Amino acid sequence: MMRYGINRSDRQRKTGLCLLIMAAAFLISPAAYASNGTCLTLREAALVDQESVRLSDVARLTGLSENQIETIGAIIVARSPQPGQTRFVGVDYIRIRLKQSGVDTSSIIFKGTPDVRITRQAAVLPVQRMQHAVEMAIRSRMPWKNEDVTISEIVLDETIQLPTGLLTYQVEPARNEDYLGRTMVALHLFVDGRPVRKVWVNLTISVMADVVTVMRPLGKHAYIQLADLSVVRRDLSDLSSDSVRRIEDALGNRTTRAIYPKTVLQSSMFASPPLVRRGDIVKIVANSGPMIITATGMVKQQGCKGEMVRVVNTDSNRIITARVTGPGAVEVNF
Repeated sequence: MMRYGINRSDRQRKTGLCLLIMAAAFLISPAAYASNGTCLTLREAALVDQESVRLSDVARLTGLSENQIETIGAIIVARSPQPGQTRFVGVDYIRIRLKQSGVDTSSIIFKGTPDVRITRQAAVLPVQRMQHAVEMAIRSRMPWKNEDVTISEIVLDETIQLPTGLLTYQVEPARNEDYLGRTMVALHLFVDGRPVRKVWVNLTISVMADVVTVMRPLGKHAYIQLADLSVVRRDLSDLSSDSVRRIEDALGNRTTRAIYPKTVLQSSMFASPPLVRRGDIVKIVANSGPMIITATGMVKQQGCKGEMVRVVNTDSNRIITARVTGPGAVEVNF
């Protein structure tokens, strides 16, 4: 009898230990998160500010411990809509998401609305702040003097809605931007360090500068003199890129077309006059280190200053190529 009593006691202890292990395993498994008294009540609407929607955002759980409610409530049941937008998530979809996370939904009582309206919070783009940032970025990169420049008509999409968080930005002009006239730059937006949007910003850059204008009519092939010109201040964005800005750049040249008064002079409207013409007798200067050799030659073609022309050395009758340096003078480098 004593031996029987001992064996029976051992078996009871072993049985109790097995039951304890089974109970512990059940408590740590997802199935333990639901019981016959568990109730999940879906809300009519939810407001979120993250990329993902958790169960606790859209429903209220009862009938479980606080730890279990917290654990199940952290399960992601849907993706949030875009900032400022709304989407609906149905109870069947939420049930599937819970099952995928290991929750036994067969013992959960689902109550409330069949579809939850989820709206994502949004931050409004600070338009004036962005406009100021674009202007400062342009001024820091442009080749013009600040006092000569006016930046206006800075236009961007004011309806943009962003995720909530810390907003930072980066302004990126075009690679070959000339910072003149109507142009467009890229505005990269970041929230909490994460890129969220690229916005195109249109703006106008006006640059006031001195330019040379014609005071009186000039015919074709007329020599440009000081009395023909004046300097006025104009917006470069309204002018050709080859507009002349210094009087000395035009003096002494010949017009290539007729020019009317008040016309802003362009470099394409004039050319340097030829300094030598075919048949002219010129002085040939040959430089060879410290030695300078001179000879007489006859030009075979007309040429302007700096141009290369063919010249016949009258002493040797040899044709050489020389650079025009002035009226009646050419130069050869050895």
